[in-house]
Amino acid sequence: MPEAEKKLTERDLVALVDEEFDNAIGSEGGEIAQERAKAWEYYLSKLFGNEEENESQVVTSDVSEVVDGMMPSLLRIFTTSENLVDFKPTGKEDVTQAEQESDYVNHVFFEQNPSFLILFTWFFDALVGKNGIVKCWWDETEEVTTESYEGLTDNELGKLLEDEELEIDELEERQIDDPFFVEGEVLGELGIQIEAPQVTVNDVTFKRTRQTGQVKFMNVPPEEYRISNDAKSIIPDGARMVGHERTLPRSDLLDMGFEKDQIGKLPVHGIADDTQEKQTRKDKVDDRQEVNHDKSQDLILVKEAYLLVDFDNDGHSELRQIITAGGEVLLNELADRQPFHVICPRPLPHKHVGRSVADDAMDIQLVHSTLWRQSLMNLYHTNNPGHGVWEQGIGDHTMDDLLSTKIGSVKRFRRPPQESYLPITVPFLGNQTFQMMDLLESKKRDRTGVSADSEGLSPEALKNIQQSVLTQAMDIARMKIEAVVRIFAETGIKSLFQHIHQLLLTHQEKGDIVELRNQWVAVDPTEWRDRKNMKVKIGLGIGTREQNLLHLNAIWEKQTAMVDKGGLGLTISLKNLYNTASEFVKNANLKSPDLFFTDPGDQQVPKDEGQSQLAAAQLEATKRQLDLANKELEIQRERNMMQHEREVQKIQNTFDAAIEGFATKLTELELKFNTNVPGAKV
Repeated sequence: MPEAEKKLTERDLVALVDEEFDNAIGSEGGEIAQERAKAWEYYLSKLFGNEEENESQVVTSDVSEVVDGMMPSLLRIFTTSENLVDFKPTGKEDVTQAEQESDYVNHVFFEQNPSFLILFTWFFDALVGKNGIVKCWWDETEEVTTESYEGLTDNELGKLLEDEELEIDELEERQIDDPFFVEGEVLGELGIQIEAPQVTVNDVTFKRTRQTGQVKFMNVPPEEYRISNDAKSIIPDGARMVGHERTLPRSDLLDMGFEKDQIGKLPVHGIADDTQEKQTRKDKVDDRQEVNHDKSQDLILVKEAYLLVDFDNDGHSELRQIITAGGEVLLNELADRQPFHVICPRPLPHKHVGRSVADDAMDIQLVHSTLWRQSLMNLYHTNNPGHGVWEQGIGDHTMDDLLSTKIGSVKRFRRPPQESYLPITVPFLGNQTFQMMDLLESKKRDRTGVSADSEGLSPEALKNIQQSVLTQAMDIARMKIEAVVRIFAETGIKSLFQHIHQLLLTHQEKGDIVELRNQWVAVDPTEWRDRKNMKVKIGLGIGTREQNLLHLNAIWEKQTAMVDKGGLGLTISLKNLYNTASEFVKNANLKSPDLFFTDPGDQQVPKDEGQSQLAAAQLEATKRQLDLANKELEIQRERNMMQHEREVQKIQNTFDAAIEGFATKLTELELKFNTNVPGAKV
């Protein structure tokens, strides 16, 4: 009879976690880690390592231009919607409840956490380091405060002790005169004065322990994120192992509830042990200086794994959260799910790690920098030509004179200069180089949708380009960014908000009173239902507000035309008109349409003739106001275009005058010294 397999021991778990982390995607020393470190160096415009002494070492910033150019649009798109995510109702009776759950989940993310910094870092990591990772979990915090009271009676002390959060830390009893005794009171006819009786009071110091819980988020640096190499999607849920390898102070581990004796024995992780990626990010000396600190701030290398493993030897793998440090298992328990949410701007099919925007621009930055270096060196040699001399024609001071760059300096020769000296001129070939640089800019715009000039077109091009061609070029550039936005929305953003909903449903046992849609409402997640269907709403940002206003005006004109023809209540409802008016407010970057218009709800068109006429008059007045605003906007736009054209023309005139003056000076020098000067008129 074969011997039954034994359950995994603590040593087995440590070895299993270490092996998974060593062979995980993104582990230290791997090809992906090296590519991410290289992308950071390109973003920071670090030297390439091929520089030569006394030669130009300029480095362009193509990668940072692309990343920084996309970031404002991404942040505006994901932060301008009233709700970034809406949960879909399961039926007509579920509409109100689904709306409240959507509002509260968005409230938790945007109001209870530093959402802007989370989104910024999330997007930045993805644009530069291929994948951006956010970790989401339910955080149980024990908040301990101290309260002190003096002179409490036994009854008052008993009432305070009814509060379950209070615990007596210090208690001192003392005797005092009865505060209710009337001084000077005498007893009967004897005239004996009675002394104030003594009563017992309590001086107490309480320790209040309050258990609070909320959804928390953190950005995980890509070099700390680990996932097993069986992952076949940007969504990490199907991977065998997903983990987080980081350093934490001993004090933080104690706050997480681990035993002091166990934590005190763990080995220290020093700065010299940091990964290549972290060292690249900490590129300044100030970032890497060792400082003296007490033992509580010693950094400990901690591995947190969410691993599918058959720990109980029943033949089935279960997802377990395992935390190890220094060869010790600190935690081993069942987990509902893994907490990581990942985005990638260029995901690849059947792979977890895709391509970053930096990957699209790094080769362009290398070539661009090389061309700039060559152009500058060419210009240096053109402005500082070499010297050809006849040794027999030079005197004792000739070489020193030639090496002097002082304007108007005298050059002394032993024989006539035309016999002894020949300047070695180098022609400037910048025009051909500049054409190549323009080609690189075009290639960068085609790859990323971002270029150095506005919307991929220069002011000069705007003068002669047709409107249809301009619109097409803008649309193509915006579509590149829109594709990144849609990928982010349908992967990490959607899974993150589903996770928030799940955590609130599972862990928040008490109701909450919050302000949603300008009203204070009671929210009780214990009454929620598990929801899978949701919609990520993308806010304004892809197009300009002027373009959106044109579309809204066109819709408004169609609606008013239908109303004028008697379509109100048939093809157009009051709710339709309110929705259009609301979009005007949102387009103006004002998030509360209710401050300007009243939602009619399901109210029907009034049947009374007088009311109908009044509604029509109000509608006509609103239309006139919108038409006036549209005309004012159009006038302002034309003024801005005229002003822009005047400024461009002024700059061009100044540049032409400078070139003309420079050419004139070169001509004068050519005539004066009887030698050919590049750029002269003659």
